[in-house]
Amino acid sequence: MNNPDKDRLFRALRGVPTPALVIDEQALDHNVAAMAELARRAGRSLRPHAKTHKSVVIAKKQVEAGAIGICCATIPELKEMAESGIGGLLLTAAMQDAAKVETLIGIAKQTPITIAADHPSQVNLLLSKLSSDAPPIVLIVDVDVGQKRTGVSSVKDTIAIAKCIAGDKRLKFGGLQGYAGHVQHIPDFSERTREAARVSALLAEHIAALRESGIDVPIVSGGGTGTHEIDLVHQPFTEIQAGSYVFMDAGYARIQGSSGKSLPFECSLFILTTVTSANVPGQITVDAGTKSLAVNGPTPHLIIGAPDGSKFQFAGDEHGILVLPEGSKPPALGDRILMSVTHCDPTINLFSAVHAVKKSGAIEKWPVVGRN
Repeated sequence: MNNPDKDRLFRALRGVPTPALVIDEQALDHNVAAMAELARRAGRSLRPHAKTHKSVVIAKKQVEAGAIGICCATIPELKEMAESGIGGLLLTAAMQDAAKVETLIGIAKQTPITIAADHPSQVNLLLSKLSSDAPPIVLIVDVDVGQKRTGVSSVKDTIAIAKCIAGDKRLKFGGLQGYAGHVQHIPDFSERTREAARVSALLAEHIAALRESGIDVPIVSGGGTGTHEIDLVHQPFTEIQAGSYVFMDAGYARIQGSSGKSLPFECSLFILTTVTSANVPGQITVDAGTKSLAVNGPTPHLIIGAPDGSKFQFAGDEHGILVLPEGSKPPALGDRILMSVTHCDPTINLFSAVHAVKKSGAIEKWPVVGRN
């Protein structure tokens, strides 16, 4: 990944109070276009995840670039995308909360949606709330492909749920979902490819069993940023759910592509922070801590405005520490520093808006929606 045009970003952000979440729109647009082109070349569909950005602006960019729709992880995300006129929505998390199902059905009356399920109970709950004349809702069966978090664990369960869905005119069986989150961050491409092949083989068993039972499988949804190069070529996916490629956080910065180099996307999401204390030799304190950066990911891989080799450490809710290389000149009090983010999805959820820096240097504030 290339470093951003730091002078342009710093000039644009001069009057922005810190800590602030910043998007380099030029890098973001590069990433959106790059993934869309990769999917086009492979003849696969792209349905990126909104949980990464929680932004109607970015979702619209993705759809305009060729995405068939947007994946959502939560009802608030789904609601915001639907009310903004974005179609092709897929709720990837199975829903068992009766209070949320009422909202879900309300959204389905506005726009066609697809929902993942991994148990007949979820199907029956949905049916218990649907009116007899409700337009059909598409359901896909979520398959556990090794993450052991959600999804059916056997072909038998997949067929049972598919038949349950097909047995009522208010529902329509759409296919399968198999998200391999446990594979996405394996750094070595060869090892990642081997693990992805296991996912492929497992999904192939479910697809074959459904077809043998006379059930069509039009959708096979899954894949991600870390495995996109494999998913688009070797996997049985009809569509890819990649999300983090738009930002490229510290976790994905470690991932190698088939060429042995980093993935073909640029870092576009940053935390802007200010040096607030410099009393301890060899380190400085900045105003970005656990309330500004998610703690479930590697520390920032890019630190711009501090000496090369500086390392970030969490130091509380409102504070972070930059440990400086020995003999380096420390930034002064009040200096501004741009850092890449730890884990982009939960970091976005910490802010109500992002500052998007355009190529011209102008700034737009984009709302962060569907926060929960």
